[in-house]
Amino acid sequence: MTTISFIIPSIGRQSLQRAVDSIEKWPGDEVLVVQHHPPSGTWGNAERKEGIAKAAGNYLAFIDDDDYYVPQHRTIMDRAITNHPGLPHLFRMRFPNGKILWKTREIIPGNIGSPMILVPNQKQMFYRFQFPGRTNMGDYYFVARWKFPVTIWEENIIALTGHDDGIPGTTV
Repeated sequence: MTTISFIIPSIGRQSLQRAVDSIEKWPGDEVLVVQHHPPSGTWGNAERKEGIAKAAGNYLAFIDDDDYYVPQHRTIMDRAITNHPGLPHLFRMRFPNGKILWKTREIIPGNIGSPMILVPNQKQMFYRFQFPGRTNMGDYYFVARWKFPVTIWEENIIALTGHDDGIPGTTV
């Protein structure tokens, strides 16, 4: 059975519990909450990197402490893994204002968010989950620089973000 490590970088928001509760954990899955005091100031990139280092699951999934998964997301993830084993998947995510990522099947800034990522836990295939000077684009650079030969684009929305239009700090 495929296992998933769900990595949650947290800055201590009250919505953290909602994010944790939204995870449909199957046997062998793990939830890793990584919280720095004070927060690292890297938009969760340092915390994601730490979570990746600790993760034991076959796959890695990322959700921030102000986001949450939709019902049946784990089944959707498992189906994707079964259909395309060993490959990374980019699902869709929705903002409260209705905006949906991804719009086009392109790895470009503004079209990638960490809650949409499901990737095999093959650390040698990763560059890093940060980029000097552009901490708000860590998710984009993580995907743009991984070494997998192919990325599978999935139509399903698996996550809802807790802030409007990708603008951090506007938590609802």
